[in-house]
Amino acid sequence: MNSQIPALRLDSVSKRYGNNKVLEEVSLKIYPGSCYGLLGNNGAGKSTLINMIIDLTRADAGRVEIMGKNYGHSPLWIKSRIGVLPEQELLNSEFSGMEQLRFTGLLYGLNETDLILRIKTLFNFFFDDIADLDKACGTYSTGMRKKLGLIAAVLHKPDLLILDEPFAGLDPRSSQSMIRFLRTYLNEERAILLSSHNLSYVQQAATDIGVLHNRKLMYSGPINEFTGNGVNQVEKSLFDLLNADEKSILDLARVLS
Repeated sequence: MNSQIPALRLDSVSKRYGNNKVLEEVSLKIYPGSCYGLLGNNGAGKSTLINMIIDLTRADAGRVEIMGKNYGHSPLWIKSRIGVLPEQELLNSEFSGMEQLRFTGLLYGLNETDLILRIKTLFNFFFDDIADLDKACGTYSTGMRKKLGLIAAVLHKPDLLILDEPFAGLDPRSSQSMIRFLRTYLNEERAILLSSHNLSYVQQAATDIGVLHNRKLMYSGPINEFTGNGVNQVEKSLFDLLNADEKSILDLARVLS
């Protein structure tokens, strides 16, 4: 049994909006050293779950703990220990890349000298031209904004990094850079929660997998177990777990033939 304090712990978390149940008694633990790939169809509740983890919405029942603490007692401490890349990045279009990142770093109280070094080092890794750092965020492409958002999320070296669709808008080369970065960033004191529809990239980055379906967590465990020690791709294992309706597919094929 793992004796570490989980980086993230959910105990029987449930959420509804009106009469619509979104999540039902979801429990999981993500330990330092893990990159947890959260999978599920559109509408499965992934974004709602992430919003509860980052305190944008509150659970109706259950408990959310980050590094053994909860938002009711230690909200500022928790928010200083997590980094978030939301699906829709929150950048000021009028800021230059440097101004956006410097503003973010100063909010976390980072030393100016250390902050500028981190900004330039990370920017050089993700971008081809350092001159882009001085361009307005409003002129950035979708992929550039995504990469800048990730840099902003990791400037303070958070213990729990939460990424919602980090590969969306990235070309294959940038996606591989993202995977290399995540592998480098992950260590025995840090954990990553990664929600993505790009299963091939999840397979390259994740150490563990969770599957949300019909409001519940249907699977949570090591990726090797999920894929049968690599016998299957993540895509096939997910397809099998969710019992995709082969009859409907055959009926559709007949109609289209």
